[in-house]
Amino acid sequence: MDASFVISKHFTINGAATYTDSKYVKFTNAPLPLEETGAAVSFKDVSGTALPGASKWAGSLGGEFSNKARFFGNTGKTFLGIDSYARSEFSSSPSASKYLVVQGYALFNARLGFRATDGFSVQFWGRNLLDKDYYEQLLPAGGNSGQYAGVLGDQRTYGITLRYSL
Repeated sequence: MDASFVISKHFTINGAATYTDSKYVKFTNAPLPLEETGAAVSFKDVSGTALPGASKWAGSLGGEFSNKARFFGNTGKTFLGIDSYARSEFSSSPSASKYLVVQGYALFNARLGFRATDGFSVQFWGRNLLDKDYYEQLLPAGGNSGQYAGVLGDQRTYGITLRYSL
């Protein structure tokens, strides 16, 4: 589901939500989960289990306030936007392992600036404003050694974007 609402000429709200119930139809020779490393068998039948990387729930919600303005002689709009993104937990392994479950998380972002019709535009932005620590993936090491590694999500980030259009 995806929706956008124009509340007034100055204010818009947008949001999206998704539910995914993904499962393997057939996967009879999947690698062993970490907790079964060293078992007498080399593969596992994970048919009917959840696919890796797919959260059951994910969504976003945001809004933007804007107003007509002039900046360095350019006509455009000043704006302030805030948005969020969240997803539920998911396994990052083909064979679900209790050690490779990425916990759900939510991120908050914002932007402030001037958007010109033609000419100079400027935007100050921040991502992951609450500096949430999260993993994008947890990965088993090669060779069924029982080790795993994590891919960390982006830390709080700030920036400025300058643009000139004709």
